[in-house]
Amino acid sequence: MFVQPPVSFNNPAPCLDDKQFGLGILANMAWLQSHGFEVDGIHIPLLLHHGSSADDAIALILKRSPMLVAIGLNWVHFSRGAIDTARRLRERRPHLPIVVGGQHAGLFAEEIASSNADCIDGVIRGEAEVPLLRLAECLANGQRIPSNVAGLHRSRSPALPPQVVDDLDSLPVYSYRSLNPPPLQADVGAISTTRGACPFSCAWCIEPVIGRMQGRSRLRFHSPDRIVDQIEALVQEGICRFTIQDNFFVGGDGNLAALAEALTRRGVRPNHLNIFAHPDSFTAHGMSALARCCDLGSIDYGVETGSTRVAAINNRRLDPNEVVERVATATSLGLEAYSWWMAGLPGEDEAALGETEELIARTMDAGCIPRWVSPLILFPKTDIHLHPDHYRVRRRFEGFADYAVFSDIKLAEAVMFSEAVAHETAEASRDGIAAAALRLRRFIVSNLHRLRRAYEGSPRVPDLALVEMRIRQSFM
Repeated sequence: MFVQPPVSFNNPAPCLDDKQFGLGILANMAWLQSHGFEVDGIHIPLLLHHGSSADDAIALILKRSPMLVAIGLNWVHFSRGAIDTARRLRERRPHLPIVVGGQHAGLFAEEIASSNADCIDGVIRGEAEVPLLRLAECLANGQRIPSNVAGLHRSRSPALPPQVVDDLDSLPVYSYRSLNPPPLQADVGAISTTRGACPFSCAWCIEPVIGRMQGRSRLRFHSPDRIVDQIEALVQEGICRFTIQDNFFVGGDGNLAALAEALTRRGVRPNHLNIFAHPDSFTAHGMSALARCCDLGSIDYGVETGSTRVAAINNRRLDPNEVVERVATATSLGLEAYSWWMAGLPGEDEAALGETEELIARTMDAGCIPRWVSPLILFPKTDIHLHPDHYRVRRRFEGFADYAVFSDIKLAEAVMFSEAVAHETAEASRDGIAAAALRLRRFIVSNLHRLRRAYEGSPRVPDLALVEMRIRQSFM
């Protein structure tokens, strides 16, 4: 039994989205099914959304008498909910084997395993296919959980290094029908295209850390046809809008053009294909391929800052003129371009914030829609967290319990206050960082006329009311 936990059973308005389906859970369900195991999945936040109680959700899990429960802790805000779910299950079924996994669980595997040995049997650090199959096979044969499972951290046992499935394309395609209830947006699906460490070295980014921690020292890509296999399988489920939010962009124009060619060759045409990217990931060549292979293509650009000095301090390449040129090219090809921004980066002073506002304005003039503004969340094992003195940063959060604040605070609290700001810089206190994020949001709202002007006469005009709502609510 796979379980997507709630943010908290006591927080009905979490600061971050809790309705999405974790791809790690879906992938591991498909993996165990392909090896002959009967697999069920429960998405507790959606059960609660549809009116079920916490007791109803726990009873539904136990009704199937699972031999193993795997709880996903992929994002920071599910911290308390994941542990609370395990504890409620263990109270009702004292000998039920329970493990926790996911990228956030992996960051704190030793701490979670040692502090919660009363309700969980271990934490999987790394890709979970190999250890979950080993656990399932042992339990199915009437054995206890062994002490030498690759990547499984237990309270009193040293963990073996993670193991991965070498041939990425051999992994089975997953299904959104595997986890219940069904998604709120039944026609939308996320596509996994890569695993492993991003090769870039942005000082704040958790992606390279997670990739190495999960057992792959370098980035590996699914082949274009394997990606189309996944898209085609989901089309059969009624899904027609797709998003790629992993490190696919690292492959640049070549990967995007190859995927577009495979989609066209196989007669698969998404209604919408969205890709997350750095501003310099794709040129007109790649963007043209995206525009041709689907009814609507869109790119979410992680621009983050408008200051070349701040970008350089944080090991990030930035050419503001190139950013404007790339988003202008995207919109001229009929693609929707979105931008994401951050506050609280090391080196970000008043002048840098002004440069960010200037680049936001220039991209809006080019038709790029600001989607989100967030304070930087400083995670463990990132370069800034490891070398705070070099970046002139003071860490406020260290362990799992510190970061669990994201489970407690509500969206309104996160937007207005600074309890969830995990650091301070030489230039800004935590209140100053929260204020900088609010300043950028207000700047965007006050400049929506730039988007209206950019889309005058266009056959496809974005929903600017929705843009304003998202910016006002944006936190991460």
